[in-house]
Amino acid sequence: MPQPRFVLGAFDHEQWCQVLQTMLPVTDPGPLREMLGGMADDDPELEQNYILDDHQFAAIVARFNVSLDTARLDSRDLTIFLFQLRRVDEVPYLIHGGYELPLLLDGRKKLARMGGYYPPMTFEGEDRFDHWVAEGALHREEVTEAFDAPIQTLRGQTCLGARTVYYTPKGEEWRIPAIKLISHASDQSGGWNEYFERLEGMLFGYEDWQNDWWIKLGPRGGGFDGVRCCCAVTGAGLAWIESTGFRALPPIDRPALTIMIYDRDTEADLYAAMLKDPDSAAVVRFNMVFGNFRKLWDLPRGGPWDLPAGRIAEFNSLLRGSIAIVARRDGAVEDAPAKSQVSTGLA
Repeated sequence: MPQPRFVLGAFDHEQWCQVLQTMLPVTDPGPLREMLGGMADDDPELEQNYILDDHQFAAIVARFNVSLDTARLDSRDLTIFLFQLRRVDEVPYLIHGGYELPLLLDGRKKLARMGGYYPPMTFEGEDRFDHWVAEGALHREEVTEAFDAPIQTLRGQTCLGARTVYYTPKGEEWRIPAIKLISHASDQSGGWNEYFERLEGMLFGYEDWQNDWWIKLGPRGGGFDGVRCCCAVTGAGLAWIESTGFRALPPIDRPALTIMIYDRDTEADLYAAMLKDPDSAAVVRFNMVFGNFRKLWDLPRGGPWDLPAGRIAEFNSLLRGSIAIVARRDGAVEDAPAKSQVSTGLA
């Protein structure tokens, strides 16, 4: 198992992004856990993000002999945080997520898409973006889509609809209808794939080599496919998945379906655990945009999560791309979609 790596950083509320980071030389997470106190009681792997008070910040700096020179910053509205690096943090270029505002103002990012379910009718930090709209530096467009009936997420939040806010630098407004068109095209052609992902990346402002790297990573380690999950299915469930063209999880005759995060470092152990149930015929892997997954469950907690039987249809509407069979009870490990899925990328 790779040694976990932790980062200490500062978030600037004026610029609405991280402005300082330093790596902690952690070989034993025990002392770090002690410094976090009760905050980490329900997080055995220290996978959550932690906001630190002044005492915790000073203790960590002293214990690990690191420097985070906040005094040289103009801003005084800072939050100090700690997090464990994930694979997405190892991308060899700056992912725009979390840095949207300064990148838009600098012209490096051409389009930002923010939002989620409502209420509330705002996203965190929206006032900072709208300040620059009022200053004439950014263009803004808001889209709301009411649900036919209110829904309740698995986290217990009652939602009335979805709300998306788009921002572009002035002169780049054309990118908003373009990204809407791409989304519509994917819905009409069997789902998201690497070609839509490349077009979306270009509209956001990523360079060609960055899109190349991201798409190459995606099928192997999660990348553009989003949060990579898996679950066990019965023989009947497997046949049902195949009948849908590998686009949806099957209905079940028990209260809930157990969902787990797919981890390629421990995949053999994961498959073995999921196939212990004598009714399980196979393990399937599927993907969901990180933001959609967070609407349903708290992350990062590692799971497993119980998906109520009555919510499977809703869950299926949020899946991205095709479902892959990755292990069968007979021992065959496929780690790829069915042959019919990989020839063109379209259903």
